[in-house]
Amino acid sequence: MTSRERIYKTMKGKPTDRIPVSLWQHFPDADQTSQGLADSILNFQKKFNFDLVKVTPASGYMTEAFGGKFIPLKTGLQKGIRECVDFPIKNHNDWKKIKPASINQGILKRELEALKLIKKGIGNDVPIVQTIPNPLTLAKTIRGKLLFDDLRNHPNDLKSALDVITDTILTFSLESLKVRADGIFFFTQMASFDFLTEKEYQEFGVKYDLQILNNLAKQNALLILHIHGLNIMFDLLKEYPVQIINWHDQLTAPTIAEAQKICTKTFIGGIEENEMLLKENPEVIKKHIKKFINKNNGKRLIFGPGCVLPVNTPEMNISAIKKALEK
Repeated sequence: MTSRERIYKTMKGKPTDRIPVSLWQHFPDADQTSQGLADSILNFQKKFNFDLVKVTPASGYMTEAFGGKFIPLKTGLQKGIRECVDFPIKNHNDWKKIKPASINQGILKRELEALKLIKKGIGNDVPIVQTIPNPLTLAKTIRGKLLFDDLRNHPNDLKSALDVITDTILTFSLESLKVRADGIFFFTQMASFDFLTEKEYQEFGVKYDLQILNNLAKQNALLILHIHGLNIMFDLLKEYPVQIINWHDQLTAPTIAEAQKICTKTFIGGIEENEMLLKENPEVIKKHIKKFINKNNGKRLIFGPGCVLPVNTPEMNISAIKKALEK
């Protein structure tokens, strides 16, 4: 089977020759140019031959398109994540002044150019998805922690900006499809009870998410939802119009086995990237995969991480995953 056949048959619950696999990471410094990001992703794919290629632009790229200033995050795991040091929105009144980010110049044009190069290099046998933040996640990175104060005390100011942000995200997503991405990897970092109530996410998250996803679904796009973080609102989001859902299934409820009982989507998961993949050895990883497969229904499953890999993940550990699945 080609990777495309493997992925699309998996989404339909049909038999495949093996469980498909996809892993992804940031490429710091190289991701500051179209050519640099494209070359990095193409080299990564050439090494490991994943069944699905997730294009992962520079951390915070969409925030940067709205005026954010970034530096590399020097603490914690080496994930290539950047820290915003100058937020475009200084106070709640600034939400009313926000302007759409152009896809024809600057950061967003750079990412579309990278996508064209990646598609040219990979061809049609492997599906490619562009990474896009949901509107509320983008609003958080534009404002910082003060977003929560605005959400609760100045909701109308925030909502006026979310309309503008949603239009930009949708425009960029549709253009990504035009330059031949197969779909969108749509992530939310805000659908967690650690940050919001379900009612708050329905009001400030779901409404805007669905404006984007419903429009993309009309384009027959391959849509993947990534629910980031712990204590996630899985029940609220499980019926979103996407084919695939990804979350930190090794760290937070539900497990994939539990999710399979309440949802008919395809899931990406099975391995934890910060401890297991980074620190263990291939034999431990192979045993984990065998145990995981035995515990789960292999249908509608793509093997992958909960989020981006640390950039220093041993290549032998990544290679061990595919070898284990082939057996």
